[in-house]
Amino acid sequence: MGSVQSTVLTALGLVALAGVGIVVQDAESAEMPEAAIALDTPSGLSSSTVVDLNDLTANPSSYDFFTFRPNLEKLILSGAADTEHISILWYTIPDGSVGLHYHSMTESVYAIAGTQTDAKGVYPTGSLYFNPPGSGHQVSDSTGFFLLAYASPPDFANTDLIEAYTPVNINTAEPDFETIYPFEEVQDGVSTYEIPLDPEGGMSSQFIQSTSSESYEYIGNYLLVLKGSCSIDGTTFAEDMLVVATTVEAQSYNVSAAEGSACLALGLSF
Repeated sequence: MGSVQSTVLTALGLVALAGVGIVVQDAESAEMPEAAIALDTPSGLSSSTVVDLNDLTANPSSYDFFTFRPNLEKLILSGAADTEHISILWYTIPDGSVGLHYHSMTESVYAIAGTQTDAKGVYPTGSLYFNPPGSGHQVSDSTGFFLLAYASPPDFANTDLIEAYTPVNINTAEPDFETIYPFEEVQDGVSTYEIPLDPEGGMSSQFIQSTSSESYEYIGNYLLVLKGSCSIDGTTFAEDMLVVATTVEAQSYNVSAAEGSACLALGLSF
């Protein structure tokens, strides 16, 4: 994992991503890939897992996915299937689908590599969308890998409760993405965009843009580096590196631009 400083890697233990939790292993005995590591530092990282999304999509069999639905695998990174949780879905066939289900709380979906489709539209790689509380959908014609966060797990039984809704949809792959949305400067060299989500949905999310070496404190459940290189609690992470709290309790992370780089990260919090 060249994107994490090599001097840090030599001192870190590896993590096995289990279906309902995280098992920390000693670095000498672990045989898991370097894509998932536990960071033993006095910061939010000490209670976090780091996942190299490029490795995950290239080598999914190295991770502890379980069958969630036919042709659909799930990897839970934090929480449990019957509670609020953060996970990754992997459609194993090009036209993967999920039956109609209801969301009593906010659902977040980020397209890591692939395309997801429902009645509201097609979401290509780099898309981020949020379904509000009271929403529901049937997913079809989908393939690839997706980062999910559920403030409440999907409900396949109470689909009669689905209301009319409009998802919040942001395509981070657009070339002018950072100029479309009203980022606001919160300190010298740091601007954020708070995504407008229903406050009753149990979730908040923001983009963090930094050109400064001065830290910005983010309290949340995950940080995903979208562009450039970010320093998170003093460790440098390149694009497509995901830092996830190992429990559903939000952690405090100090975020800044890595030396010689600008940084754009997505944060999400329960």
